[in-house]
Amino acid sequence: MADAKIIRPARHISQKVRKTGGPSPADAIMRALNAAEDLMGQYQGWAVDDLGALWQKFNDTVAKGDVGTGDIQDMFDISHEIRGQGGTFGFPLITVIGDSLCKFLDGRGRLTGFELEVIKVHILAMKAVFRQELKGDQDAMKSDLRDLLELLRAKVDMTSNFGVDSPSDG
Repeated sequence: MADAKIIRPARHISQKVRKTGGPSPADAIMRALNAAEDLMGQYQGWAVDDLGALWQKFNDTVAKGDVGTGDIQDMFDISHEIRGQGGTFGFPLITVIGDSLCKFLDGRGRLTGFELEVIKVHILAMKAVFRQELKGDQDAMKSDLRDLLELLRAKVDMTSNFGVDSPSDG
């Protein structure tokens, strides 16, 4: 510890921060609310861009026919981003659908043709939410959608455990 050296800053933080002036607490809150409102207006554009990237990744994956863990991870990452911001910016249904897609993709090493169709259903559902601008409280729809997607994931997982490529094969 003999090599340790204490570095003292030239100015303390108290010398850098004004003690008087600046916005009032009410003004600071209004500025923050206005900034949040601006971000909310921009979110749908960002989310649609992310959704476009997810759709493109899905289509590229289907086209190449070989679904690697990297492709699955990329789709997971994009859907995770969309899911995380949905509720924050007033689209709770996006959070529900994104959460379901993340749960579906998590830990998968490969995807069957039927599993790719399930991903497609999730992406199309998110597109529909944005197209219809289904913002705000959608409690009844949110609950029904969560239950439906959970049943879909369970059905696919049960089918996959039996080595079946699609439900109609069984």
